[in-house]
Amino acid sequence: MKIDSRSFEMSKFVSAVPTSSDRMRDIHAVRWYVMVLPSCHKGPAKGLQEELKRRHRDREPLFEYFAPSYVEVKKRDGGFVETRRPLLYNYVFIHASEYEIYRMKQWLPQYNFLPRIKDGKHEYHPYLSEDAMRNLQWVADSYSNVVPVYTPKPERLIKGDRIRITEGQFKGAEASVIIQPGAGKRDIMVCVENYMWIPLLRVQPGQYEVISLNDSGKHVYTRLDNDRLLSKLHKALGRLYAPEGGGETEPDRQLAADTLKQYGNLRMDSDTMRCKLYALLLPAYTILGNREASEELIGTLQAMLPLIKAEQSRALLLTTLYGCTNSCLYHTQAHEIIDKWRQEESPKKSKQQLIQRLDDYDRWLGH
Repeated sequence: MKIDSRSFEMSKFVSAVPTSSDRMRDIHAVRWYVMVLPSCHKGPAKGLQEELKRRHRDREPLFEYFAPSYVEVKKRDGGFVETRRPLLYNYVFIHASEYEIYRMKQWLPQYNFLPRIKDGKHEYHPYLSEDAMRNLQWVADSYSNVVPVYTPKPERLIKGDRIRITEGQFKGAEASVIIQPGAGKRDIMVCVENYMWIPLLRVQPGQYEVISLNDSGKHVYTRLDNDRLLSKLHKALGRLYAPEGGGETEPDRQLAADTLKQYGNLRMDSDTMRCKLYALLLPAYTILGNREASEELIGTLQAMLPLIKAEQSRALLLTTLYGCTNSCLYHTQAHEIIDKWRQEESPKKSKQQLIQRLDDYDRWLGH
């Protein structure tokens, strides 16, 4: 992912011209001003971090700043290494007055305002409104919190899934899962296509990528069509997102724990049923605050999404991901599918439920 100053259209976020004619009053107004760093700057806003520490130590007025980043993942020595990079390259946002920022520039001269804008008799530095800043932070958080690269653990694969081998002698070859992991073994056995002399091969985590999911199995676990349980988990998430004074209850946590106990170790026999299973598990992990398990499952869902062809299954996963992560990426993708259903004369019950669930998440999360 590469984003530089040219790809960020600042004009979309600039607020209206100040209405006050009192210049002194204007320079003391606290706003989200847009600061720009030299083009050679590529690291985090360490200068602002140090200035905040100094002010806190000397008991001087503090300020807020926002320097969004994204996760960059590179493969190195057979593994993935994560680093954080500036999302907007050399833009930083400081919540302070012009007066305070000019004082700050005495110690941090590399931080500069964008050029002043003239509009009739008024002249001002570009800044963001509070609403625009909240939206920008929401978008940026969706990039910085995402799990960008993830290979589903072998125990999430089933017989009939197809993979592409990415390491070793058979790199690039496609294969089908024949034997699932078990008895303490984490690797899988696959049948390599177009290699008659090596029909079976043991593949370990990190040596493959999933290219398609088994969708030919019978829907054995019909109990996953549990609208009552889905509804209870959904309402529990609503209480979790409630403003101060709300929050999840002990019965909500017990419901989530019981859901994981009952469904956590199931292996579904098709992509459709896996979507239904994960739509139960991810809210349960979220309600319990199990961040490690949530991130692991989110990674699996991200790897699955491009392989899911059924529209309602994709909508179910995207809505679940949005409701459990508050990501603008999943918000947009879920709306792209579900908003079309609103135009249907009589959407079927399953579509109506997803429409309502998406509307609830929008309301609870403030979008």
